[in-house]
Amino acid sequence: MPWAPRSSIQTASLSSGGRTSVSNRKRVARLIVKLVEPPAKSEGFVARLANPVRAEAALPTCGAIVRVMCSQQAKHFRIIAEIAVSVARSAETSARHLLGSAPNPETAVRASSRCDATSTRTRMKKALAAALLALGGCVSAEAGEISWTGFHLGLNGGYGWARGGVTVLPGDPLTQSVSFGQPVVPAVSASLNAGGVLGGGQVGYDWQFAGRGVVGVEADIAAASLKSSSSVPTILLGTQPATFDVSRNIDWFGTVRGRVGFLAAPDLLVFATGGFAYGRVSESASVSLPPGASNSIGNFGYAFACGPFYGLGACFAGSSSRIATGWTAGIGGEKRFTQNLSLKVEYLHVDLGSGSYPVVGSLYAGAPFAPSFLNARSSATIDLVRAGLNYNF
Repeated sequence: MPWAPRSSIQTASLSSGGRTSVSNRKRVARLIVKLVEPPAKSEGFVARLANPVRAEAALPTCGAIVRVMCSQQAKHFRIIAEIAVSVARSAETSARHLLGSAPNPETAVRASSRCDATSTRTRMKKALAAALLALGGCVSAEAGEISWTGFHLGLNGGYGWARGGVTVLPGDPLTQSVSFGQPVVPAVSASLNAGGVLGGGQVGYDWQFAGRGVVGVEADIAAASLKSSSSVPTILLGTQPATFDVSRNIDWFGTVRGRVGFLAAPDLLVFATGGFAYGRVSESASVSLPPGASNSIGNFGYAFACGPFYGLGACFAGSSSRIATGWTAGIGGEKRFTQNLSLKVEYLHVDLGSGSYPVVGSLYAGAPFAPSFLNARSSATIDLVRAGLNYNF
């Protein structure tokens, strides 16, 4: 049987690429030795087999066995036995040839002693033991081999913090005018902050390259309940106290992201991610006088009125429900427990951009004016931490 170079044996996972510990190899070797070696020789044989380099030196012909077993991914133990028998037969044939060509009786006697049945069986057992040990390494390497290339599908859940605000600005000549030295309707802003649970699913594809590099793309969508509201005092008509009220709900959002990372360990990916974000943002805004108060104004072709005297409620009111779009970026890590199951933890900052909508003035029926209006501008972001369980195909 041909000589197998050291690199071939190592490539064939005799050392299992570091995945099979020396203690594991020793346990396998001892089990094999109990079956194939006399007790007096067992400890030395264990020491040789437990060290891949010594095993190579002691049994060079097993290199081919190892390569065959690893190339077949160690699927059939029958192959080991057949190759081991071939090794033994080859050894016996070589010894008989030596016996037949011996120049003198003394050499013939020495050759005969090397090719007796006991020696042949011993060589066969050693070859079989080395092949089994190599098979153990191959199987361990195969079981521990993790590829990050492929599709994945999973579920996620976590907690998010929504932030942002709404600002209203005068939108028509009347609201932009001055009364008693003050704006009829001044600009006013309210901050909106909320926290809540979220959960959804994701699908993606990763590609492993250059050994430790991983790039991929992932899309996810999550339900949320990020509700918030705020009230801010303001002044109307230069002297009238009023309140600016705003509320918001982000009930779902999603992202489409690329991610790039490196393998800190064969089963641990550390990554950065970023891309497109979207979500539904529902808002409402209003400007009201205190309970029981009423007032009105009209000029420049515009007017608004409010209060029970006019049979009205808020002076201005408006709402919006939109699919907001923006960007997202974050970092995370993913741990593979098997080739198919992994758990990830990630932080994302999601910016859903800004939007605008009108907040229209109230006006009693038959008024000879167009209703005044304010322009509301809003922004929304989410910071979230979540975990996800993936099934990797």
